[in-house]
Amino acid sequence: MDILKSLALIFLIIIIDASVSCAHDLVWPGEKLKALFPAAESFEQKNLYVSDEQRKNIENALGSKLPEEDLQPSIYLAIIRNSPDAPPRKAAAIMFIDAYGKGGKIEMGVVASGKGVLENILIFENNETESIRQSSFLEQFKGKRADDPFITGEDISYPALEGKSAQAIASGAKRGLLIINEMFRKK
Repeated sequence: MDILKSLALIFLIIIIDASVSCAHDLVWPGEKLKALFPAAESFEQKNLYVSDEQRKNIENALGSKLPEEDLQPSIYLAIIRNSPDAPPRKAAAIMFIDAYGKGGKIEMGVVASGKGVLENILIFENNETESIRQSSFLEQFKGKRADDPFITGEDISYPALEGKSAQAIASGAKRGLLIINEMFRKK
């Protein structure tokens, strides 16, 4: 009986460890969410699962495979009120995406409007040069739609010598927008 309890405990630890290692943030990302959507009075977390059909749709639009970590996205809904008496409403969806640039992993936040348009992206944890984190680079993503190319040198200009990182950020922004849109059926 003690062996069964030990095996069950080991199995439970492995399961918990595996689920924690796939988690994007181990703590509530309140400061990051507020930086991405300052007008929100609160945020609602949705832990979702990408179906096989949704995965196929996203991968077809991307032209590449979806990373395993994106198959169980946590999407945060920004809650606002138009006035103090108004009922709360969901104004935007936010997702954290990992991209891989010249300096390694880039954690970024992607904000999509209720109409499926990119509202904002911010770069968080990263080892990239300062030029790739400048608002002049990041602001050009605002207003983009999922069917836009998101290609550096085409519809995205980028700092000199930062092509790899710029394309990683552009691809990450598009991937986040496609996932949010597919999960909430915004095309």
